[in-house]
Amino acid sequence: MRWLWGLGLALCLLLGNVTPVWATAVSELPATPPQWVLDQGEVFSPSTVNQVNRTLTQLTQDTGLKVHIVSLRRLDYGETATSFGEKLFQRWFPQGGADQVLVTLVARTATADLQAGAAVTPRLSSETALSITQETLLKPVRNNIYNQALVDTVQRLSLVLSGQPDPGPPPEEIEPTAGNFATVAETRQKKDFSTAIVIILLILATVIPMVTYYWYVLR
Repeated sequence: MRWLWGLGLALCLLLGNVTPVWATAVSELPATPPQWVLDQGEVFSPSTVNQVNRTLTQLTQDTGLKVHIVSLRRLDYGETATSFGEKLFQRWFPQGGADQVLVTLVARTATADLQAGAAVTPRLSSETALSITQETLLKPVRNNIYNQALVDTVQRLSLVLSGQPDPGPPPEEIEPTAGNFATVAETRQKKDFSTAIVIILLILATVIPMVTYYWYVLR
């Protein structure tokens, strides 16, 4: 029985050490920010990351502003995307990061956060930042459409930070619904069909008795 107790204790220790492997702490990330996407959650394709990196490189060349995207699979218990984003921003940019933007995405909970430095906020209002994270990023993420979410988010951020008009979130696709009322053409077509049926029935009602009568007479 002693060996069973030892096996159970070993399993408990093993399982206890498995959970934190999937959770991410700020201290576990690189000491310096990536250029420009850190896909810790492994939710983006390499081609999408390359495309986004080119866009963000061009944004920095044009504006001097730097946008960093971090994806995580899950967080430690009690941590939120906002609290994690704040800590990571302070760690990566201890001098304030005036020209920096940090977008944090937590895949497991479909939550996100956006932190921005002092030089960014005049171009990026809090309302727009919230719309970018909640609508442009998280709406497709909730449907597991990660790559398109990343591309749309970076494109919208690039436009806003470049001083161009905010295009807003991507329009939602609305499935067309069938109407309950027929069109004029449909009504007319049905009416003509019904009229033709009535005429045919009247003709048959007249002809069939006559044919039957003559058949009996001739017989």
